[in-house]
Amino acid sequence: MNNLAKKNNWLINRLRSVVERVVAQIKIWQVLHTGFRRALGLYGQVFFVVGGLVFFVVGGTL
Repeated sequence: MNNLAKKNNWLINRLRSVVERVVAQIKIWQVLHTGFRRALGLYGQVFFVVGGLVFFVVGGTL
């Protein structure tokens, strides 16, 4: 495996791990388990806010 492939794999794994942590935090906070019944247009905003909070907790940025 050449260096370029190793760098690409490292970057993909790094990004994937961040996404997996966010999904785990969303599940822990039970955002997806509660009866959140609002207008369909609000779901994107809610997930954006929750994602921002998760990144804040883990020390990252958006």
